[in-house]
Amino acid sequence: MFSLTVSQLADLLNVPAVGRPSFAERNTKITGAAIDSRDINPGDVFFAIPGSARHGIEFAADALNHGAACVVTDHVAVLTDRSAASTGHCRPTLANSDADPLQIHVPNAIAALQQLARWNRSQSQALMIGVTGSVGKTTTRQMIASVLQSQFQGIQSPRNFNNELGVPLTLTRLNPEHDFAVLELGAARAGDIRFLTGMCHPEFTVVTHVAPTHLESFGSVEAIQATKQELVEATPSDGVTFLNADDPAVLQMNRVTSARCVTFGLSSAAAVRGSEVNFFHGSTSFTVDGFRFCFSGGRHLITSALAAIAIGRTVGIPDVQIARGLANFQPDAGRGRIVLQQPWIVVDDSYNASPLSVSASIQSLAEWTGVPRKYLVLGDMLELGDQARAMHFEIGRQLAGAGLCHVLTYGQFADVVVSGALSAGLSPNRISSFHDFATAEMMLDCLLTPGALVWVKGSRSTRMERIVSHLMSGSQSLRAA
Repeated sequence: MFSLTVSQLADLLNVPAVGRPSFAERNTKITGAAIDSRDINPGDVFFAIPGSARHGIEFAADALNHGAACVVTDHVAVLTDRSAASTGHCRPTLANSDADPLQIHVPNAIAALQQLARWNRSQSQALMIGVTGSVGKTTTRQMIASVLQSQFQGIQSPRNFNNELGVPLTLTRLNPEHDFAVLELGAARAGDIRFLTGMCHPEFTVVTHVAPTHLESFGSVEAIQATKQELVEATPSDGVTFLNADDPAVLQMNRVTSARCVTFGLSSAAAVRGSEVNFFHGSTSFTVDGFRFCFSGGRHLITSALAAIAIGRTVGIPDVQIARGLANFQPDAGRGRIVLQQPWIVVDDSYNASPLSVSASIQSLAEWTGVPRKYLVLGDMLELGDQARAMHFEIGRQLAGAGLCHVLTYGQFADVVVSGALSAGLSPNRISSFHDFATAEMMLDCLLTPGALVWVKGSRSTRMERIVSHLMSGSQSLRAA
Protein backbone atom coordinates (compact mmCIF):
# COMPACT_ATOMS: atom_id res chain seq x y z
CA MET A 1 0.00 0.00 0.00
CA PHE A 2 1.06 3.61 -0.45
CA SER A 3 2.42 5.47 2.58
CA LEU A 4 -0.29 6.19 5.13
CA THR A 5 -0.42 6.58 8.90
CA VAL A 6 -3.27 5.77 11.26
CA SER A 7 -3.92 9.48 11.72
CA GLN A 8 -4.04 10.04 7.96
CA LEU A 9 -6.44 7.12 7.61
CA ALA A 10 -8.73 8.76 10.16
CA ASP A 11 -8.58 11.98 8.10
CA LEU A 12 -9.35 10.04 4.93
CA LEU A 13 -12.40 8.47 6.55
CA ASN A 14 -13.58 11.83 7.97
CA VAL A 15 -13.56 10.45 11.50
CA PRO A 16 -14.41 13.02 14.20
CA ALA A 17 -11.95 13.52 17.04
CA VAL A 18 -13.98 11.43 19.47
CA GLY A 19 -13.70 8.35 17.24
CA ARG A 20 -9.95 8.50 16.63
CA PRO A 21 -7.16 6.38 18.12
CA SER A 22 -5.14 7.81 20.99
CA PHE A 23 -2.14 10.08 20.34
CA ALA A 24 0.41 7.27 20.77
CA GLU A 25 -0.90 5.39 17.72
CA ARG A 26 -1.45 8.31 15.34
CA ASN A 27 1.83 7.99 13.45
CA THR A 28 1.76 4.20 13.14
CA LYS A 29 2.43 3.21 9.52
CA ILE A 30 -0.24 1.21 7.71
CA THR A 31 0.99 -1.48 5.33
CA GLY A 32 -2.19 -3.18 4.15
CA ALA A 33 -5.77 -4.18 4.92
CA ALA A 34 -7.67 -7.32 5.88
CA ILE A 35 -11.18 -8.38 6.88
CA ASP A 36 -10.14 -11.75 8.33
CA SER A 37 -8.05 -11.66 11.51
CA ARG A 38 -6.24 -14.80 10.31
CA ASP A 39 -4.93 -12.87 7.29
CA ILE A 40 -3.42 -10.01 9.30
CA ASN A 41 0.19 -9.07 8.68
CA PRO A 42 1.96 -6.61 10.99
CA GLY A 43 0.90 -3.08 10.09
CA ASP A 44 -2.40 -4.03 8.43
CA VAL A 45 -5.68 -2.30 9.16
CA PHE A 46 -8.33 -4.75 10.34
CA PHE A 47 -11.75 -3.82 9.00
CA ALA A 48 -14.28 -5.39 11.36
CA ILE A 49 -17.30 -5.96 9.13
CA PRO A 50 -20.60 -7.80 9.68
CA GLY A 51 -20.57 -11.50 8.83
CA SER A 52 -23.38 -13.94 8.14
CA ALA A 53 -23.25 -15.27 11.71
CA ARG A 54 -20.85 -13.06 13.68
CA HIS A 55 -19.52 -9.52 13.52
CA GLY A 56 -15.85 -9.01 12.78
CA ILE A 57 -15.44 -6.92 15.90
CA GLU A 58 -15.46 -10.16 17.87
CA PHE A 59 -12.07 -10.88 16.32
CA ALA A 60 -10.57 -7.41 16.91
CA ALA A 61 -8.34 -8.57 19.75
CA ASP A 62 -7.05 -11.45 17.64
CA ALA A 63 -6.22 -9.01 14.82
CA LEU A 64 -4.35 -6.73 17.22
CA ASN A 65 -2.47 -9.69 18.64
CA HIS A 66 -1.32 -10.51 15.10
CA GLY A 67 0.09 -6.99 14.67
CA ALA A 68 -2.78 -4.95 13.23
CA ALA A 69 -2.01 -1.23 13.26
CA CYS A 70 -5.61 -0.42 14.18
CA VAL A 71 -9.18 -1.62 13.87
CA VAL A 72 -11.79 0.16 11.73
CA THR A 73 -15.27 -0.73 12.92
CA ASP A 74 -18.87 0.36 13.13
CA HIS A 75 -19.12 -1.32 16.55
CA VAL A 76 -17.43 -0.56 19.85
CA ALA A 77 -15.30 -3.29 21.38
CA VAL A 78 -13.89 -3.20 24.88
CA LEU A 79 -11.08 -5.60 25.66
CA THR A 80 -12.00 -7.33 28.91
CA ASP A 81 -8.31 -7.66 29.76
CA ARG A 82 -6.44 -5.04 27.80
CA SER A 83 -3.17 -5.87 29.53
CA ALA A 84 -3.37 -9.33 27.96
CA ALA A 85 -3.52 -7.99 24.42
CA SER A 86 0.03 -9.06 23.67
CA THR A 87 -0.48 -12.59 24.98
CA GLY A 88 -3.43 -13.58 22.83
CA HIS A 89 -5.75 -14.26 25.78
CA CYS A 90 -7.99 -11.19 25.55
CA ARG A 91 -11.50 -11.25 24.11
CA PRO A 92 -13.61 -8.27 23.02
CA THR A 93 -17.19 -7.70 24.04
CA LEU A 94 -19.72 -5.49 22.28
CA ALA A 95 -20.57 -2.44 24.35
CA ASN A 96 -21.42 1.22 24.06
CA SER A 97 -18.54 2.67 26.02
CA ASP A 98 -15.33 4.60 25.52
CA ALA A 99 -13.42 3.59 22.43
CA ASP A 100 -10.34 1.44 22.66
CA PRO A 101 -7.28 3.53 21.68
CA LEU A 102 -6.58 1.28 18.68
CA GLN A 103 -10.03 1.59 17.12
CA ILE A 104 -11.32 3.97 14.46
CA HIS A 105 -15.10 4.24 14.56
CA VAL A 106 -17.05 4.75 11.34
CA PRO A 107 -20.72 4.49 10.33
CA ASN A 108 -20.03 1.64 7.90
CA ALA A 109 -16.82 -0.45 7.94
CA ILE A 110 -17.36 -1.85 4.43
CA ALA A 111 -17.75 1.65 2.99
CA ALA A 112 -14.60 2.65 4.87
CA LEU A 113 -12.64 -0.20 3.28
CA GLN A 114 -13.86 0.89 -0.15
CA GLN A 115 -12.87 4.50 0.57
CA LEU A 116 -9.34 3.40 1.48
CA ALA A 117 -9.20 1.37 -1.75
CA ARG A 118 -10.25 4.38 -3.84
CA TRP A 119 -7.54 6.48 -2.22
CA ASN A 120 -4.85 3.86 -2.78
CA ARG A 121 -5.94 3.46 -6.40
CA SER A 122 -5.70 7.23 -6.90
CA GLN A 123 -2.06 7.17 -5.78
CA SER A 124 -1.06 4.54 -8.34
CA GLN A 125 0.18 5.01 -11.90
CA ALA A 126 -0.16 1.28 -12.62
CA LEU A 127 -2.08 0.20 -15.72
CA MET A 128 -5.45 -0.94 -14.37
CA ILE A 129 -7.09 -3.83 -16.23
CA GLY A 130 -10.64 -4.97 -15.46
CA VAL A 131 -11.87 -8.41 -16.56
CA THR A 132 -15.46 -9.60 -16.54
CA GLY A 133 -17.64 -12.21 -18.24
CA SER A 134 -20.07 -14.99 -17.44
CA VAL A 135 -17.29 -17.57 -17.64
CA GLY A 136 -13.53 -17.39 -18.06
CA LYS A 137 -12.83 -14.37 -15.83
CA THR A 138 -10.35 -16.10 -13.55
CA THR A 139 -8.38 -17.87 -16.27
CA THR A 140 -8.26 -14.71 -18.39
CA ARG A 141 -7.08 -12.63 -15.44
CA GLN A 142 -4.37 -15.18 -14.65
CA MET A 143 -3.16 -15.46 -18.25
CA ILE A 144 -3.00 -11.68 -18.63
CA ALA A 145 -0.95 -11.45 -15.43
CA SER A 146 1.36 -14.25 -16.62
CA VAL A 147 2.00 -12.41 -19.88
CA LEU A 148 2.56 -8.99 -18.27
CA GLN A 149 4.84 -10.46 -15.61
CA SER A 150 7.24 -11.49 -18.36
CA GLN A 151 8.27 -7.83 -18.56
CA PHE A 152 6.58 -5.84 -15.79
CA GLN A 153 5.82 -5.98 -12.08
CA GLY A 154 2.24 -6.01 -10.88
CA ILE A 155 -0.60 -7.67 -9.00
CA GLN A 156 -3.78 -9.56 -9.78
CA SER A 157 -6.90 -10.41 -7.83
CA PRO A 158 -6.13 -13.24 -5.42
CA ARG A 159 -8.44 -16.23 -5.76
CA ASN A 160 -11.92 -14.96 -6.67
CA PHE A 161 -11.69 -11.53 -5.02
CA ASN A 162 -14.15 -10.03 -7.50
CA ASN A 163 -16.92 -8.39 -5.44
CA GLU A 164 -17.52 -5.36 -3.19
CA LEU A 165 -15.06 -6.77 -0.63
CA GLY A 166 -12.53 -8.57 -2.81
CA VAL A 167 -11.93 -5.71 -5.24
CA PRO A 168 -11.10 -3.12 -2.56
CA LEU A 169 -8.88 -5.60 -0.72
CA THR A 170 -6.96 -6.14 -3.97
CA LEU A 171 -6.63 -2.40 -4.56
CA THR A 172 -5.06 -1.92 -1.12
CA ARG A 173 -2.21 -4.18 -2.29
CA LEU A 174 -1.07 -1.64 -4.88
CA ASN A 175 2.26 0.02 -4.11
CA PRO A 176 4.60 2.41 -5.97
CA GLU A 177 6.61 -0.45 -7.54
CA HIS A 178 3.65 -1.87 -9.45
CA ASP A 179 3.34 -1.33 -13.20
CA PHE A 180 -0.02 -3.07 -13.62
CA ALA A 181 -2.99 -4.57 -11.79
CA VAL A 182 -5.39 -7.14 -13.27
CA LEU A 183 -8.72 -7.16 -11.45
CA GLU A 184 -11.49 -9.70 -11.83
CA LEU A 185 -14.91 -8.05 -11.64
CA GLY A 186 -17.97 -10.15 -10.84
CA ALA A 187 -21.65 -9.35 -10.58
CA ALA A 188 -24.65 -10.79 -8.80
CA ARG A 189 -27.07 -8.10 -9.95
CA ALA A 190 -27.38 -5.13 -12.29
CA GLY A 191 -25.15 -2.22 -11.29
CA ASP A 192 -22.48 -4.32 -9.57
CA ILE A 193 -19.89 -3.87 -12.34
CA ARG A 194 -20.59 -0.13 -12.51
CA PHE A 195 -20.00 0.17 -8.77
CA LEU A 196 -16.71 -1.75 -8.92
CA THR A 197 -15.38 0.23 -11.89
CA GLY A 198 -16.09 3.41 -9.94
CA MET A 199 -13.62 2.10 -7.39
CA CYS A 200 -10.82 0.81 -9.64
CA HIS A 201 -11.17 3.02 -12.78
CA PRO A 202 -9.79 0.51 -15.31
CA GLU A 203 -7.97 1.82 -18.39
CA PHE A 204 -8.07 -1.55 -20.18
CA THR A 205 -11.28 -3.59 -20.02
CA VAL A 206 -11.88 -7.19 -21.09
CA VAL A 207 -15.15 -9.06 -21.63
CA THR A 208 -14.90 -12.82 -22.13
CA HIS A 209 -18.41 -14.28 -22.58
CA VAL A 210 -22.09 -13.65 -22.01
CA ALA A 211 -23.77 -16.90 -20.97
CA PRO A 212 -26.68 -18.15 -18.84
CA THR A 213 -25.17 -18.04 -15.35
CA HIS A 214 -26.79 -16.72 -12.15
CA LEU A 215 -30.14 -16.66 -13.94
CA GLU A 216 -31.94 -16.87 -10.59
CA SER A 217 -30.74 -13.35 -9.75
CA PHE A 218 -30.50 -11.81 -13.23
CA GLY A 219 -33.62 -13.35 -14.77
CA SER A 220 -32.42 -13.35 -18.38
CA VAL A 221 -29.33 -13.52 -20.56
CA GLU A 222 -30.16 -10.00 -21.78
CA ALA A 223 -29.85 -8.70 -18.21
CA ILE A 224 -26.51 -10.47 -17.88
CA GLN A 225 -25.31 -8.87 -21.09
CA ALA A 226 -26.35 -5.40 -19.91
CA THR A 227 -24.49 -5.88 -16.64
CA LYS A 228 -21.26 -7.10 -18.27
CA GLN A 229 -21.53 -4.19 -20.68
CA GLU A 230 -21.22 -1.80 -17.72
CA LEU A 231 -17.47 -2.47 -17.84
CA VAL A 232 -17.20 -1.42 -21.49
CA GLU A 233 -19.27 1.68 -20.81
CA ALA A 234 -16.79 2.63 -18.07
CA THR A 235 -13.76 2.41 -20.37
CA PRO A 236 -12.26 5.91 -20.76
CA SER A 237 -12.04 7.35 -24.26
CA ASP A 238 -8.25 7.10 -24.17
CA GLY A 239 -8.40 3.50 -22.92
CA VAL A 240 -8.80 0.19 -24.75
CA THR A 241 -11.55 -2.40 -24.51
CA PHE A 242 -10.84 -6.01 -25.51
CA LEU A 243 -13.85 -7.99 -26.74
CA ASN A 244 -14.37 -11.65 -27.61
CA ALA A 245 -15.20 -11.72 -31.31
CA ASP A 246 -16.54 -15.28 -31.05
CA ASP A 247 -19.43 -14.16 -28.84
CA PRO A 248 -21.94 -11.93 -30.70
CA ALA A 249 -23.33 -10.56 -27.43
CA VAL A 250 -19.83 -9.40 -26.46
CA LEU A 251 -18.77 -8.19 -29.89
CA GLN A 252 -21.68 -5.77 -30.18
CA MET A 253 -20.58 -4.00 -26.99
CA ASN A 254 -18.20 -1.95 -29.15
CA ARG A 255 -21.21 0.25 -29.88
CA VAL A 256 -21.37 1.66 -26.36
CA THR A 257 -17.84 3.06 -26.04
CA SER A 258 -15.67 5.68 -27.69
CA ALA A 259 -12.56 3.81 -26.58
CA ARG A 260 -10.40 1.86 -28.99
CA CYS A 261 -11.67 -1.72 -29.41
CA VAL A 262 -9.41 -4.73 -29.94
CA THR A 263 -11.15 -8.01 -30.73
CA PHE A 264 -9.79 -11.49 -30.12
CA GLY A 265 -11.01 -14.99 -30.92
CA LEU A 266 -11.03 -17.72 -33.56
CA SER A 267 -13.47 -16.07 -35.95
CA SER A 268 -12.49 -14.05 -39.00
CA ALA A 269 -13.83 -10.93 -37.25
CA ALA A 270 -11.04 -11.04 -34.64
CA ALA A 271 -8.10 -8.65 -34.86
CA VAL A 272 -6.05 -11.07 -32.75
CA ARG A 273 -7.07 -14.35 -34.34
CA GLY A 274 -6.06 -17.86 -33.34
CA SER A 275 -5.76 -20.66 -35.88
CA GLU A 276 -4.23 -24.11 -36.33
CA VAL A 277 -5.40 -25.14 -32.85
CA ASN A 278 -4.08 -28.43 -31.53
CA PHE A 279 -4.92 -30.08 -28.20
CA PHE A 280 -2.74 -32.92 -26.96
CA HIS A 281 -2.52 -34.54 -23.53
CA GLY A 282 -3.68 -31.52 -21.55
CA SER A 283 -1.92 -28.77 -23.53
CA THR A 284 -3.21 -26.50 -26.29
CA SER A 285 -1.09 -24.94 -29.01
CA PHE A 286 -2.21 -22.48 -31.69
CA THR A 287 -0.95 -19.87 -34.11
CA VAL A 288 -1.49 -16.11 -34.21
CA ASP A 289 -0.07 -14.30 -37.25
CA GLY A 290 2.33 -17.16 -37.89
CA PHE A 291 3.71 -17.33 -34.32
CA ARG A 292 3.09 -20.48 -32.28
CA PHE A 293 1.83 -20.26 -28.68
CA CYS A 294 1.15 -23.01 -26.13
CA PHE A 295 -0.45 -23.23 -22.68
CA SER A 296 -1.44 -25.87 -20.15
CA GLY A 297 -5.17 -26.54 -20.31
CA GLY A 298 -8.02 -27.46 -22.63
CA ARG A 299 -8.90 -25.97 -25.98
CA HIS A 300 -11.77 -24.04 -24.35
CA LEU A 301 -9.22 -21.78 -22.60
CA ILE A 302 -7.95 -20.40 -25.90
CA THR A 303 -10.26 -17.38 -25.60
CA SER A 304 -8.44 -16.37 -22.42
CA ALA A 305 -5.06 -16.93 -24.06
CA LEU A 306 -5.98 -14.75 -27.03
CA ALA A 307 -7.14 -11.96 -24.71
CA ALA A 308 -3.77 -12.12 -22.93
CA ILE A 309 -1.92 -11.99 -26.25
CA ALA A 310 -3.99 -8.99 -27.34
CA ILE A 311 -3.10 -7.08 -24.17
CA GLY A 312 0.54 -8.12 -24.32
CA ARG A 313 0.86 -6.86 -27.87
CA THR A 314 -0.97 -3.63 -27.04
CA VAL A 315 1.57 -2.75 -24.34
CA GLY A 316 4.48 -3.66 -26.61
CA ILE A 317 5.61 -7.06 -25.35
CA PRO A 318 7.27 -9.12 -28.12
CA ASP A 319 5.55 -12.37 -29.10
CA VAL A 320 8.44 -14.47 -27.84
CA GLN A 321 8.01 -13.03 -24.32
CA ILE A 322 4.22 -13.36 -24.51
CA ALA A 323 4.73 -17.03 -25.37
CA ARG A 324 6.97 -17.49 -22.32
CA GLY A 325 4.35 -15.88 -20.12
CA LEU A 326 1.60 -18.15 -21.42
CA ALA A 327 3.81 -21.19 -20.98
CA ASN A 328 4.18 -20.29 -17.28
CA PHE A 329 0.41 -20.31 -16.76
CA GLN A 330 -1.04 -23.09 -14.62
CA PRO A 331 -4.81 -23.40 -13.98
CA ASP A 332 -5.92 -23.06 -10.37
CA ALA A 333 -7.12 -26.10 -8.48
CA GLY A 334 -10.71 -26.74 -9.50
CA ARG A 335 -10.38 -24.89 -12.81
CA GLY A 336 -9.21 -27.57 -15.21
CA ARG A 337 -5.89 -28.43 -13.57
CA ILE A 338 -4.37 -31.87 -14.06
CA VAL A 339 -3.86 -32.93 -10.44
CA LEU A 340 -2.80 -36.53 -11.08
CA GLN A 341 -0.92 -38.27 -13.90
CA GLN A 342 -0.51 -41.83 -12.57
CA PRO A 343 -1.94 -44.44 -12.36
CA TRP A 344 -4.80 -42.50 -13.98
CA ILE A 345 -5.15 -38.90 -15.12
CA VAL A 346 -7.46 -36.67 -13.07
CA VAL A 347 -8.58 -33.23 -14.25
CA ASP A 348 -10.00 -31.15 -11.41
CA ASP A 349 -12.59 -28.80 -12.92
CA SER A 350 -14.81 -28.81 -9.85
CA TYR A 351 -14.89 -25.11 -8.96
CA ASN A 352 -17.76 -24.01 -11.16
CA ALA A 353 -20.16 -25.18 -13.86
CA SER A 354 -22.39 -23.42 -16.36
CA PRO A 355 -23.86 -24.69 -19.65
CA LEU A 356 -21.05 -22.99 -21.59
CA SER A 357 -18.21 -24.27 -19.39
CA VAL A 358 -19.63 -27.81 -19.23
CA SER A 359 -19.93 -27.89 -23.01
CA ALA A 360 -16.31 -26.77 -23.24
CA SER A 361 -15.22 -29.52 -20.84
CA ILE A 362 -17.08 -32.14 -22.91
CA GLN A 363 -15.36 -30.86 -26.07
CA SER A 364 -11.93 -31.00 -24.40
CA LEU A 365 -12.58 -34.55 -23.26
CA ALA A 366 -13.71 -35.57 -26.74
CA GLU A 367 -10.53 -34.11 -28.27
CA TRP A 368 -8.12 -35.62 -25.71
CA THR A 369 -6.08 -38.26 -27.49
CA GLY A 370 -3.61 -40.85 -26.28
CA VAL A 371 -5.68 -42.30 -23.43
CA PRO A 372 -7.48 -45.68 -23.61
CA ARG A 373 -10.61 -44.71 -21.61
CA LYS A 374 -12.26 -41.39 -20.77
CA TYR A 375 -14.75 -40.70 -17.99
CA LEU A 376 -16.73 -37.64 -16.92
CA VAL A 377 -18.07 -37.14 -13.39
CA LEU A 378 -20.62 -34.34 -13.67
CA GLY A 379 -22.41 -32.51 -10.87
CA ASP A 380 -25.34 -30.12 -11.14
CA MET A 381 -25.11 -26.70 -12.78
CA LEU A 382 -26.71 -24.31 -10.30
CA GLU A 383 -28.46 -20.92 -10.33
CA LEU A 384 -30.17 -21.54 -13.68
CA GLY A 385 -33.68 -20.75 -12.45
CA ASP A 386 -36.62 -22.13 -14.41
CA GLN A 387 -34.29 -23.09 -17.28
CA ALA A 388 -32.35 -25.60 -15.19
CA ARG A 389 -34.09 -28.75 -16.43
CA ALA A 390 -33.90 -27.78 -20.09
CA MET A 391 -30.21 -26.89 -19.84
CA HIS A 392 -29.28 -30.10 -18.03
CA PHE A 393 -31.23 -32.08 -20.66
CA GLU A 394 -29.27 -30.33 -23.44
CA ILE A 395 -25.96 -31.13 -21.73
CA GLY A 396 -27.07 -34.75 -21.70
CA ARG A 397 -27.67 -34.62 -25.45
CA GLN A 398 -24.15 -33.26 -25.99
CA LEU A 399 -22.68 -36.21 -24.13
CA ALA A 400 -23.96 -38.68 -26.72
CA GLY A 401 -21.34 -37.83 -29.31
CA ALA A 402 -18.34 -37.26 -27.03
CA GLY A 403 -16.91 -40.78 -27.22
CA LEU A 404 -16.72 -41.28 -23.45
CA CYS A 405 -16.54 -44.69 -21.84
CA HIS A 406 -18.89 -43.69 -19.04
CA VAL A 407 -20.52 -40.60 -17.55
CA LEU A 408 -21.39 -40.44 -13.85
CA THR A 409 -23.95 -37.73 -13.07
CA TYR A 410 -24.65 -36.47 -9.56
CA GLY A 411 -27.22 -34.17 -7.98
CA GLN A 412 -30.79 -33.00 -8.26
CA PHE A 413 -30.69 -32.93 -12.09
CA ALA A 414 -28.64 -36.09 -12.61
CA ASP A 415 -31.60 -38.01 -14.00
CA VAL A 416 -32.41 -35.14 -16.37
CA VAL A 417 -28.88 -35.32 -17.83
CA VAL A 418 -29.31 -39.07 -18.29
CA SER A 419 -32.64 -38.56 -20.06
CA GLY A 420 -31.04 -36.07 -22.45
CA ALA A 421 -28.17 -38.42 -23.22
CA LEU A 422 -30.45 -41.38 -23.88
CA SER A 423 -32.70 -39.28 -26.12
CA ALA A 424 -29.65 -38.50 -28.28
CA GLY A 425 -28.73 -42.15 -28.61
CA LEU A 426 -26.15 -42.73 -25.86
CA SER A 427 -26.16 -46.35 -24.75
CA PRO A 428 -27.72 -46.85 -21.27
CA ASN A 429 -24.64 -48.75 -20.11
CA ARG A 430 -22.47 -45.66 -20.66
CA ILE A 431 -24.19 -43.30 -18.21
CA SER A 432 -25.33 -43.50 -14.58
CA SER A 433 -27.00 -41.15 -12.12
CA PHE A 434 -26.24 -40.90 -8.41
CA HIS A 435 -27.66 -39.02 -5.47
CA ASP A 436 -24.90 -39.77 -2.97
CA PHE A 437 -21.13 -39.65 -3.27
CA ALA A 438 -20.47 -43.03 -1.68
CA THR A 439 -22.26 -44.91 -4.45
CA ALA A 440 -20.64 -42.81 -7.17
CA GLU A 441 -17.22 -43.48 -5.67
CA MET A 442 -17.91 -47.22 -5.59
CA MET A 443 -18.87 -47.07 -9.27
CA LEU A 444 -15.66 -45.24 -10.12
CA ASP A 445 -13.62 -47.82 -8.23
CA CYS A 446 -15.16 -50.53 -10.40
CA LEU A 447 -14.61 -48.65 -13.67
CA LEU A 448 -11.11 -47.25 -13.31
CA THR A 449 -8.03 -48.96 -14.64
CA PRO A 450 -4.49 -47.57 -15.05
CA GLY A 451 -4.14 -45.07 -17.88
CA ALA A 452 -7.73 -43.84 -17.74
CA LEU A 453 -8.68 -40.16 -17.81
CA VAL A 454 -11.28 -38.78 -15.36
CA TRP A 455 -12.63 -35.23 -15.71
CA VAL A 456 -14.54 -33.96 -12.62
CA LYS A 457 -16.92 -31.02 -13.20
CA GLY A 458 -19.66 -29.33 -11.17
CA SER A 459 -20.84 -26.15 -9.49
CA ARG A 460 -18.94 -25.18 -6.37
CA SER A 461 -21.68 -25.93 -3.85
CA THR A 462 -22.04 -29.50 -5.14
CA ARG A 463 -18.56 -30.11 -3.66
CA MET A 464 -17.32 -32.28 -6.48
CA GLU A 465 -13.79 -31.87 -5.15
CA ARG A 466 -14.66 -34.78 -2.85
CA ILE A 467 -14.57 -37.01 -5.93
CA VAL A 468 -11.13 -35.61 -6.78
CA SER A 469 -9.90 -36.41 -3.26
CA HIS A 470 -11.28 -39.94 -3.54
CA LEU A 471 -9.51 -40.50 -6.85
CA MET A 472 -6.21 -39.26 -5.46
CA SER A 473 -6.55 -41.42 -2.34
CA GLY A 474 -7.34 -44.42 -4.52
CA SER A 475 -4.22 -43.82 -6.58
CA GLN A 476 -2.08 -43.82 -3.43
CA SER A 477 -3.63 -47.10 -2.29
CA LEU A 478 -2.97 -48.68 -5.69
CA ARG A 479 0.65 -47.54 -5.63
CA ALA A 480 1.13 -48.88 -2.10
CA ALA A 481 -0.26 -52.25 -3.19
